Order: sequence, then C-alpha cells, then structure tokens
Amino acid sequence: MESMPETVECPCNAGVQTALRCSRCEAPICPSCLIQSPVGARCPDCARVVRAPMYVLSGQNMLRAGLASVVGGVVMGLLWALILLPFTRGFFALIVGVALGYGFTRLLEFATGGKRGPGMVGFAIGGIVLAWVVLILFGGQHFALWGLVAAGIGVWFAYQNLR
Repeated sequence: MESMPETVECPCNAGVQTALRCSRCEAPICPSCLIQSPVGARCPDCARVVRAPMYVLSGQNMLRAGLASVVGGVVMGLLWALILLPFTRGFFALIVGVALGYGFTRLLEFATGGKRGPGMVGFAIGGIVLAWVVLILFGGQHFALWGLVAAGIGVWFAYQNLR
C-alpha cells in the first residue's frame, strides 16, 4: 500500500496546506510560491532567479546608450534629410525605415557591449524619433508623413532586434 504524502503548512503562505516539497532542500512549498525550474519545483530561496546579464543596464551603460541615441539621432537625421530625402516616399520609405532600425540596433549594441531589453528599445525609439524630427527641421514638412512611416518601421525593426 502506498502512503499518502504528509501535508504541512506552507512557511511562506500561512494557512495553506501543501504536500509539495522543494526538489533541492525538501522544504514545503505551496503552488503559489513554487518556482518551476528545469530540474523540478523549487522554493524561492533555492531557485535564485537572476536576470540575464545582457538585460541588466548599469548607469554607465545607460549613459552610453543615451549619448549614442542623441548623437546617432542627429547624425542619422542629417544624413536622412541631406542625402536620403529623395528616397523617403513610397516603397523606399520601407528601406529607409529598415536602415534606421538596423543602424540604431548596431549603434546601441556597440555602445553598450550587446545589452538588450526594454531600456535599450526605449533608447532606440528616442533616437529614431530624434532622427525624424531632424528630418522635418532640415527636409521640410512635406516629408513628415512618409518620414513617420519610415520611423515607425525603424522602431518596429529596432524593437524586434533589441527586446
């Protein structure tokens, strides 16, 4: 005859009876406080959930990303307004948008040593919007809508690469 597992009170959640145990230290855990790991259910102490280093931004990385976004936004906006302006309409706006997204992705990866995550996406969006504003200032208002289409494609492309 099989014996039924002993039910005890979860130490994290008072009043909750559980028969589950941590696969490492055998401490009782309830379904609301367990953390599923590749080797089984673990208690919060044994799971040691840590963010991957590529998603952790230090103050220095944020400063470098911000600087890269501002400088890149101004430089890419000037290039866009002075050289790529004839290619900002119609189908070519797609190509300009992909180039913006790719350019900011590579620029931010270089500036921060390959960091990714929501913060990096925010810096890329800020730089692309700045490039669009520079386009309007130097290229004229009549390119604003197609430029916005290209900037939107650039934002999507940067998001897909930096998330």
